[in-house]
Amino acid sequence: MRIRAFLALSGLLLVAAGVNAQLGFGGSGLSFVPRFTRLLKQDLSSVASYLLPTQLPELCSKNDPNCCQADSYASPYGLTYLNHTQQTFGGRTYTTFFYKFHSDSLCNSDLDDAKCCTASADNIWVDVDPTLKVKYVAFNGKRLANTDQDDFGLKLGSVNLKVAQAKDGIPLAVTVEGAADTLCPPPGLAPLPGLCEIVVQGSTPANPNACCPSTITRGTAQQNFVIPPGSFQCSASIANSPYKLVLDGVSAPQTVAGQQYKTYTFRMVTTGSCRPDGIANCCNAQLSYLELKVTDLPITAVQLDGKAVAFSTSAFNEPNTASYRSLIVDDLNLVADDLGAAGLPLSVTVRLPSGNAAVSDLCDASSDPAQGSCSYYLHSEDGFCCPSGRAMSGSVVPSPPDGTCAPTVNVPAAETTMSFSYYEKTPAASSTTFTFLLANHRPSTGCTKPYCVDVCSWTLYLNPDVSNTVAVGHESTANSGRQIIAAASGSQPAQLTFTYGPGGESTINFFVTLPAGGKTLSDLCARNALPGQGSKACAAMVRSEGVYIMVFFDESDVIINGRSPPGAAPICPDARPMADACLSVGRGRFNTMLTSAVFEFPVTPAAAGAACTPPSPAGRSAAVHLVLSSATVDQLSTYGTVRPSGPVLALDRNDGARWTVSSTADAKLSFQVQGSLGLSDVCRQGVTPEQPAGTCVAEVLGDNGCFRGYVGATSDGLLVWVGEPSSSRGVKAGVVVPAVVVPAVVLLAALLVLAAWYRRRRQQRADAYEAASGGSGGSLQRPLAGADDLSVPSASPSDVHIRVPGASQGGARS
Repeated sequence: MRIRAFLALSGLLLVAAGVNAQLGFGGSGLSFVPRFTRLLKQDLSSVASYLLPTQLPELCSKNDPNCCQADSYASPYGLTYLNHTQQTFGGRTYTTFFYKFHSDSLCNSDLDDAKCCTASADNIWVDVDPTLKVKYVAFNGKRLANTDQDDFGLKLGSVNLKVAQAKDGIPLAVTVEGAADTLCPPPGLAPLPGLCEIVVQGSTPANPNACCPSTITRGTAQQNFVIPPGSFQCSASIANSPYKLVLDGVSAPQTVAGQQYKTYTFRMVTTGSCRPDGIANCCNAQLSYLELKVTDLPITAVQLDGKAVAFSTSAFNEPNTASYRSLIVDDLNLVADDLGAAGLPLSVTVRLPSGNAAVSDLCDASSDPAQGSCSYYLHSEDGFCCPSGRAMSGSVVPSPPDGTCAPTVNVPAAETTMSFSYYEKTPAASSTTFTFLLANHRPSTGCTKPYCVDVCSWTLYLNPDVSNTVAVGHESTANSGRQIIAAASGSQPAQLTFTYGPGGESTINFFVTLPAGGKTLSDLCARNALPGQGSKACAAMVRSEGVYIMVFFDESDVIINGRSPPGAAPICPDARPMADACLSVGRGRFNTMLTSAVFEFPVTPAAAGAACTPPSPAGRSAAVHLVLSSATVDQLSTYGTVRPSGPVLALDRNDGARWTVSSTADAKLSFQVQGSLGLSDVCRQGVTPEQPAGTCVAEVLGDNGCFRGYVGATSDGLLVWVGEPSSSRGVKAGVVVPAVVVPAVVLLAALLVLAAWYRRRRQQRADAYEAASGGSGGSLQRPLAGADDLSVPSASPSDVHIRVPGASQGGARS
């Protein structure tokens, strides 16, 4: 209603001013100056020069080429606003405004000196807010390829319509970057929000530049508006792009005329691969412009391939990002071949604030200032391609281990079907276990994410001090051993990589344990492992075959804060006492040292003729079950310091250890763990109400039933773990021996070596003496043995080496 009243008032003003049909300036012209007159520039090739409108109405009627009739009441054309919608592609919001261009406005022939009531509509200008970037324009359901946006508004180009063609209305959709509430600034003609001023340039048979009516949109948002089919959408997948942006480096601050500057050097490169995603095939797209999400640092220069290029900045009009802005480098007009093998360098120079200003980095504040990482958005000329990513240096993103999937494209986690969570921390007196939950949300049909992928591997970056002590656990025993632990090397941080992950719609838990109580993520993880980690304690990278995401987290991100109760151990439901069995697990031995501990549990058959029940018939094997803690199983699975090994032994962090034995022969389970642990640390406590504290639950299972007992262990300081020997002359692998045996063996071997050497030395001396004396001298002529004859020689590569296990191999300490 107020729009109609304003239009009526405008008409009265026109009549009162005595202006018949043209846009005028000055005291005898219109009493207002439309804001949209800023777009009325001289462009004689397409429209009359109506920066020079005349105050003499008769000139327009005389077909003067320097005059066009601007009266909105002498034009049938108008624009009706319908609604607007917002969509997100590649982490960037796009707002589409829907209009209807029509020719059903009442045209006042009394004001129509130039005969514009029947004129064509050749070109249309819309007064789009200059702070908005127009992305896409559709007219009558088809993209307008010849639109042009500049400081004078948006020119839709040559539409060339007759009055009859627009009677029923022609849909117009204008899509801009960012979240916008209105397309146009309030027009000077009607300073009300939500209105747009337009100019329609048309021709009559007598004058090709006769008409240029300026009017405003009408209408309010339609309720229950349905987005028409074929509305704007663009492909945001960087995998469907021949281009990406990388960061080569950031210069040190340089002082010029007392002011400090810093230059960020990026490079536009080809991706090396391109896969259409179903929305559009962008592999041959022409790059129109580049947008960087930047802070408020003053940008003083932008160069592409060493040449200065024009640039602009505007508010980064996204929800919750008011402190950021866009740097736009327009009119690139590049194809992939233009980049060459090395790519095109793009440098951005900024002026640093004086003093200790908070903003000192060009890039998004979530980035680490020392490393730099800018969110970027690429836009194709046709508007269908809008890939996005983060510009990072390849040198600062650690490489995955050899043989694992190695995607090179980083995308936001929200755009993929992959997710990562720090799920739980489980503290214990002797260990700390961190649980991580990976989920994949890729449905078999109807996936709406830009990247519908499956996890192929993921990496946690480790504190180098714990990389040789960390243990890992798997939710499924089928995945045991499917991890790679790599120590720090050069610029590569220490890392733990799981070589599998969830696919489809599934989740998997992963367990990482440190062999000490009271540990935190700061003890587990590496700092500054990935760009953008900032103050977060941990960084993880989750990979698919084509893209990867980076996740940063600390203790505040844990989902379950506090230890959740453990699940019930899978033990026999109706076990008989182990004393009834003809095969039993006896009392064990252990040796707890400063940094490790060794345990041994014997399995012994009953004496012949004993009154007992064999677990299995003669000739059949039995199984022994020892309920170990999850942290213990993780250590044994990670480092393999357990015997027996191979197919006879099964380790499950929810179950413990099970191994196959003969029902009539002695056997034992031996293992070494890191940490100064006791029996209550390695064995799960509270499995049954009857379990005494400080014991292990042990079961013997066979065809004849299940037998359960509770076994303790006796400290034995002579018990040590002997690993695989480096020489065939070392101690036999697979043996746990008392510590006193090793010194005895070493001493005996040393004596044998000394005796052999002394005998060889005497023979060499005798041969030399005989040669010197011509062979005639007898044994009485030989000199007595000197001091050198009894000295112990230094070791040489040919000498026998005796391997003595030290403390680092689990040897006893004095």
